Amino acid sequence: MVDHNPGLYHEVFHSTDVPMLITDTNFTFRDINAAGLDLLGYEYDEIVGESVGIIAGDTETYHQIVEELVAGETWSGEFVVCKRDDRVIYGNGFATPIVVDDEVRGFLALFLDNTKQQQYESTSEVLNRLLRHDLRNELNVIYGYTQQIEDRVEDEQALKELRLVQDRVLDIVHKSERARNLRDLLERSHGSSNRPIRLDVVLQNAVVDAMIEFPDAEFEFGEVPTLSVVGDDLLGEALECILENAVEHNDKETATVEVGVEREGDDVVVRVADNGPGVPEDQRDLIFGREEYDQLHHGTGISLFFADSVISSYNGDLWVEDNDDEGAVFCLRLEVADEDPTE
Repeated sequence: MVDHNPGLYHEVFHSTDVPMLITDTNFTFRDINAAGLDLLGYEYDEIVGESVGIIAGDTETYHQIVEELVAGETWSGEFVVCKRDDRVIYGNGFATPIVVDDEVRGFLALFLDNTKQQQYESTSEVLNRLLRHDLRNELNVIYGYTQQIEDRVEDEQALKELRLVQDRVLDIVHKSERARNLRDLLERSHGSSNRPIRLDVVLQNAVVDAMIEFPDAEFEFGEVPTLSVVGDDLLGEALECILENAVEHNDKETATVEVGVEREGDDVVVRVADNGPGVPEDQRDLIFGREEYDQLHHGTGISLFFADSVISSYNGDLWVEDNDDEGAVFCLRLEVADEDPTE
């Protein structure tokens, strides 16, 4: 026998992990569950009574949904949600009229977030574009050098140029392998969910790997609080990319990298400081692949682009600052997980 107790349905609505909301026939918020509030970033009293249009990240789709619901139809499909802080979330939605005694009293909607999958798919596409662009440019450089040494292979200068060719070839190989490995990681991980990850364990492993890969560099590693952050299996690889960048683009005889961690409220900030040439302020978005000037001036930092995309999928931030003495500081902000570290 079905229990028609309204309190039961109210409990189910508010306890489910799927973001859900109820509007009246004027599409004004009348109720929203905890998952919905968490997704949108609002407090309950801030959003109830407001038009549901404030969360529509795609007005054309929103109007289509309204038309179908007013016509008494059920809608489902892809939708873009706008959070309180103006960030957008991509996913699939479902909305249907609430009918009581043959009369529409309001509308019920739910939303499934697939932002992470879309971000990873987009990242994979851009990685392929960057790889093709870099390969084409590097091969052109190789061709130019080989033309220069073709008729004077015994010349001393020709030997120097030949070494430059060899360096370029090794660079191509490195970029190709790095891009392919990062793409494979994305494809294996795009369907995984964020979960608590032990930051101290992952960060220490990343630093040890960097020390092995770059034995001539100096790494200084401070104390890391024992806590978990929101992440997934790609966090370690993203940290390695940032450490790798601090060494590979360093112009000093001995690259020095200092790693520090600070708790800031509900977040934790990892700082990777180097003694390299620094990053001019007008290039700080460019190095993460967030913008592209033209075919001659573009962000080719595949590793940094990968790290930025992964950190963004955790609702984290990655940015660069000036170091106090010299060089740059790459700062990584992550959300501290609600539960205690268990791994």
